[in-house]
Amino acid sequence: MSSALENVRILDFSRIWAGPHATKLLADMGAEVIKVESTRAWDPHRTIVGSGNLPDGERGSDPWNRSGWFNTLHMSKRGVTAELSHPDGKALIEELVSISDVVVENFRAGAMARRGLGYEDLRRLRPDIVVASMPAFGNSGPWRDFIQYGIGQEQLGGIASMNGYLGEAAPVKSGVNFGDPISGAHAAGAILAALLYRRRTGRGIFLDMSQLESTVGVVGEHILGFQMSGRAPENVGNRNAVYAPQGAYRCRGDDSWVTIAVGSDLQWHDLCELMGSPQLADDSRFSGVLARHRNHDGLDEIIRGWTRDQDPREVMHALQAIGVASAPVLSSEGIFSDPHYQERGLLELVDHPSTGPYLMPGVAWKMSMTPGEIRWPAPRLGEHNDFVYGELLARTESEIAALRSQGVIGTVPDGMGEG
Repeated sequence: MSSALENVRILDFSRIWAGPHATKLLADMGAEVIKVESTRAWDPHRTIVGSGNLPDGERGSDPWNRSGWFNTLHMSKRGVTAELSHPDGKALIEELVSISDVVVENFRAGAMARRGLGYEDLRRLRPDIVVASMPAFGNSGPWRDFIQYGIGQEQLGGIASMNGYLGEAAPVKSGVNFGDPISGAHAAGAILAALLYRRRTGRGIFLDMSQLESTVGVVGEHILGFQMSGRAPENVGNRNAVYAPQGAYRCRGDDSWVTIAVGSDLQWHDLCELMGSPQLADDSRFSGVLARHRNHDGLDEIIRGWTRDQDPREVMHALQAIGVASAPVLSSEGIFSDPHYQERGLLELVDHPSTGPYLMPGVAWKMSMTPGEIRWPAPRLGEHNDFVYGELLARTESEIAALRSQGVIGTVPDGMGEG
């Protein structure tokens, strides 16, 4: 079977999370993604190396190749180095642009242009190039020159103000830097649309992808609600504007919980039967979704009384059997051992030459005609210099050796040994 993006080549200058997440999703679909770094300026995610799971805190002889963050986000990509401040390094990159379909970057607005790689420069090299530029605040507007990371996007985007426990006003940060993966997913979708546009028209396009605007889009209905009513959204905890009851309910065992979401009156009747309290279905307090919303506190108490002495998986299976949405709240170990996730390939064992085998996130979707796959582990710094510059750009071994000796390319960060 072929891959959806089998003949698409992407030149990836992006760093940290948002941009690399976008190109990782495209690599999963078969795109040839070439990650561009230099021995002087490499992806800062390479520096995040936890030593707690390594024997005696051993970080290895090449810690820059052992970051779990980096290695998760760059599987199935090739990695090259090129020093853009050197004329020969710039020439290598320009030649790569000329044979690539897409360029992705998430630097501050104007950074690529200052390096002579702005959109017009890239168009001269490849007239139908698709360029996805992902500054935090876009390429225009009063904030364009500011730097921001995903850790601040969910605050500026209004998401944190909606996170928190029921009835509490204080904002709560999510467990991840939410703006990064959301922006990355949006960028991947925009790039796919741009490739379809190019196929139909023969023209390239510049995608101005503000990460903040991407994050704001997640709460668009709440912004419209505020514009119409003047009321800011409240923290609702685990509750839902449509489903009732909905929540996370304590079960038997230490910190053991199950989630339940009832989406119709019929499901509510079936839940009452399962709980052994069929009379609740006719109780006026819970007759209809609006009544259940008004009396949700009482509902939660009733459901907790039913779940507290049960195993969460048994509750899940019983509820799913009658068509009520339910799932246990899983720990990391629980996710790994869950039969459904194992069958779906949520985590896959990937053997990296510098770290050994580790469980990594698998492909997020399962397409029948063009299935994605993890083709190889994340690249070590400059690992594919010889292949990309030799096979794709037809440089000879002696020319590549000269580039290496001049410091134009390499496999070891500056100041840490010979590259």
